[in-house]
Amino acid sequence: MRRDILVLSLFSGGEVLNLMNVYSDNQHTAIEHLAAHVHSLPPFIYMAGDFNCVSTTWDDYEHGESSTAISLRDTASQIGLEWARPSNHGPTQISPNPNQRSNVLDLVFLAPSEILISMPRLERDLQGLSDHVPICTDLDIGPEPPGSGQRTIKPGGEAEKSFISDILRDLAAIPVAAPATKEGVEALADAIATAFSDAWLAHLTESKPTKRSKSWWTDECLETFRVYQLSCSLADYNKFKKACKDAKRDFFDERIAEIATSRKRPWDLMEWVKQRKLPPCEAICNGDQPCHDMDDLWDALHGTYNSASGREYDASVLDELPDEPVCEWADFSEHELLCALKGCSNSSAPGPDHVTWVHLKELLKDKHVLALFIVLANACLQVGHWPHIFKESLSVIVLKPNKPSYAVPKAFRLIVLLITFGKLIEKMIANRIQFDAVKHDIFHPNQLGGIRQRSTEDAGLILTHLV
Repeated sequence: MRRDILVLSLFSGGEVLNLMNVYSDNQHTAIEHLAAHVHSLPPFIYMAGDFNCVSTTWDDYEHGESSTAISLRDTASQIGLEWARPSNHGPTQISPNPNQRSNVLDLVFLAPSEILISMPRLERDLQGLSDHVPICTDLDIGPEPPGSGQRTIKPGGEAEKSFISDILRDLAAIPVAAPATKEGVEALADAIATAFSDAWLAHLTESKPTKRSKSWWTDECLETFRVYQLSCSLADYNKFKKACKDAKRDFFDERIAEIATSRKRPWDLMEWVKQRKLPPCEAICNGDQPCHDMDDLWDALHGTYNSASGREYDASVLDELPDEPVCEWADFSEHELLCALKGCSNSSAPGPDHVTWVHLKELLKDKHVLALFIVLANACLQVGHWPHIFKESLSVIVLKPNKPSYAVPKAFRLIVLLITFGKLIEKMIANRIQFDAVKHDIFHPNQLGGIRQRSTEDAGLILTHLV
């Protein structure tokens, strides 16, 4: 029996990166050894080698699954890795006998977040006299560039309070005067956006989460841990453990209260509604060609989400509608703005300005800020100009659940995050238009979705009438 396991540890950017190379014989000695000692292994970013293990997961010609292959996948999962399908997937062990079928025995396991970025590839031109095809994988193990961490302001902390205070101070210096030109509307919108941006840059903190990061970790935990590192005494260790215990209790009590009281969704605490493990991903294909770089991926996604861009349309259908008297647009009121804001979810993701609905609800308690926002909202309609800052967006692509394959762009959903204040004005406009449309019977009587005062009871009455 033979097993060869080589572990390489690299220190980069203040973090230890572990890589593993494995050879397992026909008796699966190395696979069994790793499974027996998996709980003592640190997280890895790379594991590869000749595992001598066939499976229907990585070999399309195999039928059935062995317990050894299941054990190997479980071991890889526990150290933070998944099997990475090569971009030019095929047999890795070429049999010299033409009557025998070649197999997939050489495997590469990567972190799920790196599978599409560092996709392995078979280098058949470098095979030489060996019966195994080399597999090449590019790994970025260098230090992260400046600004590559997560930039946030911790909710509920002193930094967030200072962030809101600075915005209020800067907005208080802006006079409440209605602009009468496009340039004036742009200037007022830019002044508000600048106040948001300056406060954000002044109070943000940059962090680099890792697999060992904890959501409940606080500054007190960090301080007591550093004291214990210097003294190595039992008393300081007990203080560190107590700080961690208190931080965990406060964090999870707040989380439970938020789910059970604020959101009123206690079933979110159940195991069956928690986030599921994502399926193994394949390269997105544009037609028959896989997308291996950002340019190809952009072309595929752009062609999918903007397929109707530039398409001709026929507006003559509007000529059949009778002409009606033009209604004057009434100015927005403070009550309209606050009602539109009240229904906004506190858990929604912010746009490029990093201002959430929670921040806006706090800012609009100030009468000067409320009057300033009302003046800008009314000016946009009176002048007929939508500020450029409201058109900026941040697009996020997420996976649609329960898709059999993620190799097509349609298996993903595009979420566009806009400036929060611009969305608030859009909500007021949508509410006003919907009220007028219902008042003047513009909607079809059977149109129910997305319209207020039309519930499932109305749908049931219509269905009963039709039956």
